[in-house]
Amino acid sequence: MTIPLPQTDSRPAVLYVDDELKALQYFVEAFEDEFLIYTANSASEAYAMLLDRDLHIGVLLTDQRMPGERGVDLLDKARRLNPNLVRILVTAYTDYHAAIDAVNGGRIFRYIHKPWDPDEMKQVLQRAMEHYQVLIERERLLAEKAETIRHMLMADKVASFGILAEGLNHHLRNALTVISAFVDLAPLKLREIVTPGSEAPDPAFWSDLHGQTQEQIDRIQTVLQRLGEASQSRDIKFDDLVDLTALLDETLFLYTESLEQKGIRISHYIHPTVPRMHVNAERFRQLWRLLYADLLAHLSSGDSVQIAAGPSLEASGRQVVEIVIDDTGAWASNESVANLFDPFFVRSHQPHELGVNLTACYVIVHLHGGKIEAVPRSAGGLRIHITLPVDPRDRPVDNDSFFQRLMDHEVKWHARED
Repeated sequence: MTIPLPQTDSRPAVLYVDDELKALQYFVEAFEDEFLIYTANSASEAYAMLLDRDLHIGVLLTDQRMPGERGVDLLDKARRLNPNLVRILVTAYTDYHAAIDAVNGGRIFRYIHKPWDPDEMKQVLQRAMEHYQVLIERERLLAEKAETIRHMLMADKVASFGILAEGLNHHLRNALTVISAFVDLAPLKLREIVTPGSEAPDPAFWSDLHGQTQEQIDRIQTVLQRLGEASQSRDIKFDDLVDLTALLDETLFLYTESLEQKGIRISHYIHPTVPRMHVNAERFRQLWRLLYADLLAHLSSGDSVQIAAGPSLEASGRQVVEIVIDDTGAWASNESVANLFDPFFVRSHQPHELGVNLTACYVIVHLHGGKIEAVPRSAGGLRIHITLPVDPRDRPVDNDSFFQRLMDHEVKWHARED
């Protein structure tokens, strides 16, 4: 027998498992006014309900002696499935060893003897639900703290890019100007030294050398330009409203010819509920152009790219857009994706290409208050996951507020067994 969960009720539920239908009915009648109740008449039925992600179950009570699987076995499986689930064993006085097994194996919150007293059971359920809420809050606070630390590390990394860019600009710009001037003048000077009627001294050598040198100068200047973006002020404005679908269509149109020439297919799907985003339009467009440029550089003919985006809500309540970019390109198993956003990371199959494009993407995403990560796909290729706030001005909760909530939670945590 199962009591359906109303779709509008987000409270964690109590799941009671017993093979006696009258016991289940009595439990529901006794506590349905206080708690949201589920029931199951076997361990297998209960485990199937625990697997259902739509059912928010916080407390599990189970009888020990049932046909088929024992209650202690169900508690152990439930603990492995969800360590935060509060587990209670209901036993007869003769099941002393079962209670010991439950404590050792299922690591239960309480065990209650049959027949149970309604008032005592009510108190146990109240304490169990409070315990569950404390566990969930603790997990959420830890996740939020980890996100705060990640954001700080990302900010430090962006600042390091800025210091690096400023140093390289200072030491290399002037030298590159001189070298570039020399390379530009070389063909003219070569023509001047060749006398009429005489054979030019290996003109192919000079023309090839000139082209290669100019190419390397352009490459160094591009690296400096991309890194220089990290040293620019973080106080950029986000007053532009953009439609992500329209912007991706625009970017794809710009690169259509290059993609077709290389034989790369790109498609994108943006969920219709994704809202218009507050961005710095210049930087945001640059983000996608850099991503496309990186895809062109590292993918081969026959590779494909799928871009998908949808709305989401962070634990803090901030509206974000989740963007996933999946490609089918080659990725060496011995290469760490953690290095992908470092400016001088060189992929083994593309030794002539640096990671400077993705470095600039990293900076732009950070400046917009988001995060960017990469993971190798099990089916081959790479996945880039970008999370961007709908409005970067909607900052996550400040550290002072977080600290206060953390201290309040610690009081609850230490008082949970009192």
